[in-house]
Amino acid sequence: MIRISVSNKHGSSQFEHDGGPLVFGREARGDPGRRVIEDDYVSKDQLRIEELPGSRVRLDNLSSKVFVRCSDGTAIAPRTTRELALPAHITVGMTAIHLVSETADSVDSGSLRTIARPSAPTGLTIDAAPNRLGETPGTDQLVLWFETLIAVQRAAACSGEFYREIAQAVVQLIGLDSGLFLRRAGDGWRVVAGYAAGGRAPSGFSLTVLDRVRAERRTFYQVNESSDAVQSLAGVTTVVAAPVFDEDGTAVIGAVYGSKAAYENLAVSAIQPLHAQLVQVLAAAATAGIARMGSEAEAARRHVQFEQFFSRELAAELDRDPDLLSGRDREVTVLVSDVRGFSRISERVGPRETCSLMNDVLERLTVRIQDEGGVVVDYVGDGIVAMWNAPLEQPDHAARACRAALAMLGEIPGLNARWAGRIGVPIALGIGINTGQALVGNIGSPQRLKYGPLGHTVNLASRVEGATKQLGVPVLITAETHSRILESFATRRLCHAQVVGIDAPVDLHELLGEPTAHDRQAGHVAYENALALFERGQLSEAWSALIPLLQITRDDPDKPALALAARVIEGLRSPRSGIDPLIVFDSK
Repeated sequence: MIRISVSNKHGSSQFEHDGGPLVFGREARGDPGRRVIEDDYVSKDQLRIEELPGSRVRLDNLSSKVFVRCSDGTAIAPRTTRELALPAHITVGMTAIHLVSETADSVDSGSLRTIARPSAPTGLTIDAAPNRLGETPGTDQLVLWFETLIAVQRAAACSGEFYREIAQAVVQLIGLDSGLFLRRAGDGWRVVAGYAAGGRAPSGFSLTVLDRVRAERRTFYQVNESSDAVQSLAGVTTVVAAPVFDEDGTAVIGAVYGSKAAYENLAVSAIQPLHAQLVQVLAAAATAGIARMGSEAEAARRHVQFEQFFSRELAAELDRDPDLLSGRDREVTVLVSDVRGFSRISERVGPRETCSLMNDVLERLTVRIQDEGGVVVDYVGDGIVAMWNAPLEQPDHAARACRAALAMLGEIPGLNARWAGRIGVPIALGIGINTGQALVGNIGSPQRLKYGPLGHTVNLASRVEGATKQLGVPVLITAETHSRILESFATRRLCHAQVVGIDAPVDLHELLGEPTAHDRQAGHVAYENALALFERGQLSEAWSALIPLLQITRDDPDKPALALAARVIEGLRSPRSGIDPLIVFDSK
């Protein structure tokens, strides 16, 4: 009888076969002497296995094109036969098959000994060792052990080399014949990597020992203390196995396993407690490596999420301190942008062209935001919501947002040069900026990060962006933002307004550009003077102040000046009704 383990990405299984040919293949045919392998790289009729006397098996490769690979690096060509000694490990397609003789697990459970319980990642208390460790190893051997452990830790836990080096260390450091790294697979065990002395194939494993390791979560080894014990193990192995834990240290997910052939003088070279301790340390290194792989994968996942929204430098900072994502009250500057006439454009050119257009527009605008250290909170149709001063402090956050807005406007001529001929209308942008307190944190889910602000500050920024349409300017900022940039930018106060959904009126300022471009131009001074006169009810004086501005902008009308002139004229026509300097926007 032979014990057979089959494992691939679809799962694993273990069973015993009591004789006669056994066929493996991808196609089920209702034959009791047949096992189906769910593997697209396996032929419909792939492999026939038949047990032979003397712990050997005959393998017939039934496929006409798929090779069967053996653990010694050789292969069984299609339509050929090979005899192998048990235990044997073979691979076909993406499936591993392990064959072991029934006698390979003839381990007397009563002969198993244990050592101090390993220190799991959760910090379990280490028991006092039930056995003396034996003779202290020499300095040279201790150095070799430590150097090997360090070398194992250097390998990446996601690579097969990491597991192979652990299996090799079991053999070379302790003097065993075979080393294995196994992982739990369903209710069974799967060989991940193996190593054997002298270039031989690794031996099989004892389910008796592994079941004890898993059940009691500690290392077990077998000690042979009498010639009777040796005779009872003829043809099998002496073993040591140590548990590998999950990240929480609560479950055994694998094992480091070593074995030595039961020769005539085995009692002289039996596994000692000190050897079992070393195997346990190797298993602890494997536990740490697997946990490190998990944390690195989580860090990589977070980093990918962060870079979708943040600059590379900010993503690196968030990767170092994920707690920055927790909700907290912060003063932030919020920018909301919108592509003008998007609905008409999409109706004109259709969904495919619209998608290409918006990909181009949003990509270029996003780069300008990130150039100023901004966080892209969300894309809403054709619009962007961005934020500054969170999660990291940016003392000049209002100025950064204003520079980003001007840079975004600077992208429009290039976009129009590429797209105006295809969409039939020029692209225009409206931007609203506001500064204030907000609750900032991850407002999405663990699977879908959406980091951003919540509260009145965000709502007002959105309404200010809507007001750009009615005032006929590309960028508006609130008085709160204006107070933080002072003379850093050229601006002009346009009005005192009440926007949709916000009870308290706000002063709105047009952001004109850098000071060198628009600083204190006569037209802007004239507008602000006329606005102040209008708000004091001095309508005639306001009209006189507006006339020069209207003449200057005759060929390129100033829409805010025209709107203010209309309000002045209305007031002059109906002087008894009085004027209300507050502009109320009744729609976005």
